Amino acid sequence: MGQIQIIVEGMTASGKSTIVNLISERLGFELMPEEFRDPLDLLSRFHHDKEKWAFPMQLNFLATRFAQYLCASEEDNYILDRSIFGDKVYATLYYKDGYFRDSQFGCYLTLYDSLLRYVKKPRLFVLVHCEFNEIMRRIHNRGRQDEIDAGVEYWKNLYDAYMPFLDFVKSELGRDVTFYELELSDPSFINTPSRVDAFLEDIKAFFPERFSRP
Repeated sequence: MGQIQIIVEGMTASGKSTIVNLISERLGFELMPEEFRDPLDLLSRFHHDKEKWAFPMQLNFLATRFAQYLCASEEDNYILDRSIFGDKVYATLYYKDGYFRDSQFGCYLTLYDSLLRYVKKPRLFVLVHCEFNEIMRRIHNRGRQDEIDAGVEYWKNLYDAYMPFLDFVKSELGRDVTFYELELSDPSFINTPSRVDAFLEDIKAFFPERFSRP
């Protein structure tokens, strides 16, 4: 069994997918994108009726992300856009907000803990940070109506839930998990070659066997 090389985590509109694509294209890692097997359109249903659809949606996402994780773990070349660890952040928030009943959250945690036994930690977590006002600007600019309709309070609660993500993952996988934190509040980052190159050099340093010169 192989090992996932990089997981990029961050809340919606933080710049996470931009960084995943950048690393994949420039450093040659194979991309396993964030995808959901969602034939019932659970995400859209959730945004219109959170109490009814939060639980089935999160179970579906957890199962899908676990399947992707196992698939990506078969080789030593994959980068993931989000993972089952971020999924638990959402589930915990929905429980605190009252969208899960106690019994549903207990069922979710039982399944999550069972699946976690089969998960090997990645070589590197890249944790993307972005200021909340910039996140809201991006959400409105990209114009996905379900995201806009979710409202500022929903996104602020999710933003706050992601703040302790580093400590959360360390508690799940052990203190020796390797993290790289990237501040992406400045939208000009991706269009500034010197900053992009410096970031990529930082990432390459975590993989000396892959990028060191002979």
